[in-house]
Amino acid sequence: MTVDHPHAPPVSTMVELLRWRATHQADRVGYTYLRDGETDADDLTYADLDRHVRAVAAWLQQRAGEGDRVLMMFEEGHDYLHALYGCMYAKVLAVPVHPPDPARLHRTLPRLKNIAADAGVRFVLTTSDIASAAKQAFDDVPALAGAEWLLLDELDLATADGWSDPGAAPSDIAYLQYTSGSTALPKGVMVSHHNLMHQLTDFDVGYDHRPDSVMVSWLPSTHDLGLVYGRFMPLFIGFRAVYMSPVHFMQRPFRWMAAMSHFRGTHSPAPNFGFELAARRSSPEERASLDLSCVQLLLNGGEPIRQESEEMFVETFAPHGLSATAVTHAMGMSESTAKIVTEPITRTPPRFVHVDAAAYENHEVRLVSRDAPNARTVASNGATVLDTVAAIVDPDTHQRLGEGQVGELWVKGTTVAQGYFGNPEATESTFRARTSDGDGPYLRTGDMAFDIDGEIYLSGRLKDVIIIRGQNHHPQDIEWTMGTVHPALRPNCAAAFSVPTDLGEQLVLVTEVYRHKVDDPEEVFSAIRQAIAEHGLAARSLVLMPPRTLPKTSSGKIQRTKAKRLFSSGELDTLFRWDAAQATSDDAASDDGLLQQLSSAPARRRVPLLVAHIQGVAAGLLGLDADDIEPDRPLQELGLDSVTAVEMVERVGHGVGQSIPGTLLFDYPTIEAISAFIVDDLLGDLDAPRAKPSQAPMAAAAADVAKMSDDEVEAALLAELDDI
Repeated sequence: MTVDHPHAPPVSTMVELLRWRATHQADRVGYTYLRDGETDADDLTYADLDRHVRAVAAWLQQRAGEGDRVLMMFEEGHDYLHALYGCMYAKVLAVPVHPPDPARLHRTLPRLKNIAADAGVRFVLTTSDIASAAKQAFDDVPALAGAEWLLLDELDLATADGWSDPGAAPSDIAYLQYTSGSTALPKGVMVSHHNLMHQLTDFDVGYDHRPDSVMVSWLPSTHDLGLVYGRFMPLFIGFRAVYMSPVHFMQRPFRWMAAMSHFRGTHSPAPNFGFELAARRSSPEERASLDLSCVQLLLNGGEPIRQESEEMFVETFAPHGLSATAVTHAMGMSESTAKIVTEPITRTPPRFVHVDAAAYENHEVRLVSRDAPNARTVASNGATVLDTVAAIVDPDTHQRLGEGQVGELWVKGTTVAQGYFGNPEATESTFRARTSDGDGPYLRTGDMAFDIDGEIYLSGRLKDVIIIRGQNHHPQDIEWTMGTVHPALRPNCAAAFSVPTDLGEQLVLVTEVYRHKVDDPEEVFSAIRQAIAEHGLAARSLVLMPPRTLPKTSSGKIQRTKAKRLFSSGELDTLFRWDAAQATSDDAASDDGLLQQLSSAPARRRVPLLVAHIQGVAAGLLGLDADDIEPDRPLQELGLDSVTAVEMVERVGHGVGQSIPGTLLFDYPTIEAISAFIVDDLLGDLDAPRAKPSQAPMAAAAADVAKMSDDEVEAALLAELDDI
């Protein structure tokens, strides 16, 4: 396909696109990576990018055959772009993955093993830092036993002169985007150059980009929306992409809007929880410096969209120039390249409808007022553009459904990917579906939806996927984990689901127990919280039920929807219940005067004083009482997930006026150990005069960031998303 577009060059592949930019706009800055999330900017021109890419491609061409699979493992930064485009230049298939997390090898290594085996990987692209940590873990990965490694930080750029253009065609596969594989083996979605070029045109029709636009993104490059919209879209039109690690966003969400203001950002994608965090975790003093009059579009997608979140976000930032119509919606998935439907810029606020929740449970859409007692709010995702066709279909009979009827969303069009790599059966069932009247082939999205006036409203998942902070979690995985964590828990008798709260979707787990084995309910709850933390999650509520009271079908299948309904109505049979306290990080122990208190205290009192402070911070984040947090007990055992771990480290660091590395909890897992390290190793001579820490951003040093485990944090955020 030759792209006919006012701002895009006449090219048909991603290789031609980058080569055109490097030839005609060599000195233009295409990418800026914020190494500290704020001001430490690493600019990359199109010419520099092309040279690095050709060096990678030339190395591969000397060793690999066309179509060979290449595992890519990188932290956030330009190396990822060098490697991915380099694979395209060499006409081999990139397989992007997160580096294995040393702290959670038992959870992260199996997925990597499965991907390496499924793809038949022959080469690994990474950096020397990651390789030194990963190679030992990979000794247990037979699929990588004979793989050849390229460390990009040791690559001689003179190699670039040896590259020869293999002539990629639009129909060629550009890379493999692997799904999460939480309940089955991961599947590699085959994304072609034709898919990508059409998807980028699709994006532009909806969102009106120009050569002077500026993209700002904290979504990771391994995330399909973060990659296709956050990285490829700027290259397509030729404007600047400014991006940061999601770790830095989670440490200080204000950095997102600060970057939009500083770099005059016009476009940016984020999941719903990002809008909530940016509004909740910023102060009036911070926001006073913002000028958001430049913002044209903020794309909300990747998890259930909440009207209250958007209203809070707009209300918070409107006094600083943000237009009330800047926020828009979209939905998509890896199998459709990135996006299926989009709500274009209409200069009106995004649309929501309110439906009767009871009727909706019977797949009927009955519109009610927002303040109706049983109202459920559903966001519009707009309509399809270009040649994408959407249909609402009964998932069992495959009959088309009419307006206002709830069914599975099926789509067809050029953005739909080519299928799953090496998996014809899964490709046939997911990508080759036909309606009862023979129309197709369609991609089955697994999303439940309905349409009103030609617009698509997503209303849930056909399968019981839990989406928290933009991350997909399959309830079967969480429920299976519960089977052995405590002898009181009855096997195969747990249900995990999410419930909406003021802080977004949060996890609830209900489980049957043997009454006579529950000596101390808190001991059982503690074991469950620790097990849930292994999934990068923290629970909102836990319920212990009598035997044979969990809703199941006649064939023994768990009825999660019914369990959720009974929990919400207070009708669930309950022996014991634990609820996280409604404290937030803003309610936790105050940082005011902490450093002065430490300075004034005798040396022997400083560690206990800091222990008490961190207990208060942890209590606020975990929803526990401070007295219940034992200072010599590993925090992970209390249910400290990856996101709250980052927030706690940032909070404690601010209180003591220090930039603390994100690896702190790996090296010092208890509050006592953390406190001793900070007092003895970080603060030094507390008796010397010290200035009160400012409220200015506290950016971590680049060396510290390099040591942080992006997989630990991103797995809890966005990186393993199946659906956007």
